[in-house]
Amino acid sequence: MKAHHLSPKTQMAVIVMLLLPFLASAQEIPYRTSFEAPVFTPGPLGAGKDGWVGEGAIQNATPGAVRTGSQSLQVLETGVVSRSLTSPAGKEVTIDGYYRGPTVNSKPNPLDMDLGSSLLLFHGTDGILALDGDGSGGGEWISTGVMVSNSSFQRITIRQNYTTHTWTLYIDGQQVPQGNPQTFGFKDNSINQLSGIDIETSNQGKGYLDDFSATTSVPEFFAASLFDFSLEWQEETPMDLNWDLVPVEGRVDSKDLLELLERILKG
Repeated sequence: MKAHHLSPKTQMAVIVMLLLPFLASAQEIPYRTSFEAPVFTPGPLGAGKDGWVGEGAIQNATPGAVRTGSQSLQVLETGVVSRSLTSPAGKEVTIDGYYRGPTVNSKPNPLDMDLGSSLLLFHGTDGILALDGDGSGGGEWISTGVMVSNSSFQRITIRQNYTTHTWTLYIDGQQVPQGNPQTFGFKDNSINQLSGIDIETSNQGKGYLDDFSATTSVPEFFAASLFDFSLEWQEETPMDLNWDLVPVEGRVDSKDLLELLERILKG
């Protein structure tokens, strides 16, 4: 699988999360992982671990770089890590994960970047920026009002609408920009479904990702959600890496009902 990134990487030295078309076959969502054994073992990604490829590793030795469990995904300095994923065309998709990483001091021209839908930039002085795309490859970097944390994970939630070619961004459960939340446009309107994710770091250090999911469901902080994802994380087993909670689409399994019952009993 080809890793899609800014070119040349060493000159741009940016960090972005983007959802873009991949050429290789991709796993269909829902997909969820916290990068734990036995699916993931510590060490370089090499030829790939559960579909994650690129300049990264599974690590368990860096203090503060693991959110849950004992391992997380590490993206090396000026590295790119990719995961190929696919969703049905026209569906709304939620990308959710906890990230901690380096920043950059420049804002790249989106016209110089590969095809993509939603893009984030972690800027040293301007904080987390979101690209409000124009659908034709360009767009404007918009300040979210949230600074980059250098010491703790930040929850990044992206809700993609492949029908309207728009996306919304939530940081730590709050829609941004702060005080004036808005919907952003896709960088390229030719993209009609999720095909993957790229995470690219700058030359300022390594990045760390944990508790990642791609699903058609909505997180617990959405008003339309009946379920709290936290129980799913606490009860994760090696055989339970793929999941979905979709009460709004009428597909509720026994585990969802047990979770709802537990929440009711807890009051």
